[in-house]
Amino acid sequence: MAELRNRDIVCLSSVDWEPIWTRKQQVLSRLDPSNRILYVEPPGTLISPLKDPSFWKKWRPWGRWISRPRPNIYVFQPPFVLPFGHVFSGVSKLNQCWLAAWVNLAIRRLRIKRPILWTYLPGSATAARLIKHAVLVYDCVDEHGAYKGLVSERTVWKLEAELLRRADITFVTAPGLLDRRKGLARRIYCLPNAADVAHFNKACDIEIPVPEELQRLPRPRLCFVGVIQEWVDTELLAYVAKERPEWSIVLIGPVAPGIALHGLEKMPNVFFFGRKPKEVLPNYLKGCEVCLNVFRASALTANVSPLKFYEYLASGRPVVSTKMPAVEEFADVIEIAADAPDFVAAAERALKDEDAGRREKRLARVREQSWEARVAVMQEKIMQVLQEKE
Repeated sequence: MAELRNRDIVCLSSVDWEPIWTRKQQVLSRLDPSNRILYVEPPGTLISPLKDPSFWKKWRPWGRWISRPRPNIYVFQPPFVLPFGHVFSGVSKLNQCWLAAWVNLAIRRLRIKRPILWTYLPGSATAARLIKHAVLVYDCVDEHGAYKGLVSERTVWKLEAELLRRADITFVTAPGLLDRRKGLARRIYCLPNAADVAHFNKACDIEIPVPEELQRLPRPRLCFVGVIQEWVDTELLAYVAKERPEWSIVLIGPVAPGIALHGLEKMPNVFFFGRKPKEVLPNYLKGCEVCLNVFRASALTANVSPLKFYEYLASGRPVVSTKMPAVEEFADVIEIAADAPDFVAAAERALKDEDAGRREKRLARVREQSWEARVAVMQEKIMQVLQEKE
């Protein structure tokens, strides 16, 4: 299997390196250490502090290196950009020129030469044109125009279409994303998200402890792990908590600003544990009987590959999910619910029918869904393009 080695890589990311690890960090951290990686965090806008007061906790002076989490990975935070870039294409292109100027400055400081430019930003065609590169990789993880807020679906798609035509190779995470983009991309491959299988398998280890704050809660414990964003079905969670007051509903992860909780914060059997380091997530999963994959039906979730779902499977816990395309192929090892009453019934089945055989069947399926396997395919496809261009 071909591997990327001794390459410079510049990643234009849509999330910060810390604290929540997503596909970006999982993929880049598994590339060979001989590759030098410049990880560019997404710039905030001039109104970011107004939308999220906690923004100031992560902000650093313009152009400073934030960290060097690994010897070969440099994390860079560019300056603020103008707001409304997802609404007006002119603003977006101006922001991309500004971003490219700062990225090129960082490239010069690191003496990077003709890097692989790896972008997660759908509107980054202009920046890609201004940053010299050997190969342009676009990894599309969402239907970006479907996000709520200051977003114009038409503008985002127009900008993304330009990027698709420019990219040498495109990856997508879901069949719906593939269907819409395959007519524009030069080369396109569908590679869903995956799990750090070895890490989350620790939840099956009888030696690792369950955190005390979780041990104190009554059983059964049903957990959700992840940031509670607008696409998380908090109304469904409230319904489950109300219908089964004897169940402990455990929410592990921060609540995004402005999210409607539908009374969850007032329910005596709902427990908000906040963000936990990824290193201890298997400990928490070990102490729960069922994992909950709860997505609100929308254009966004119809085309998403839920990373937490694969991590649930790797923990060996039973999984109950709302109905969505990305989980249908796993219907033989999980419970899938069509509506709220069905979700409660599915959770009851998961609690009642669990045994060692079912757990082993889930673990066997998830071994095929590791990040190592995904990264091996990505490297092979990128190497093919590099060999053709060089």
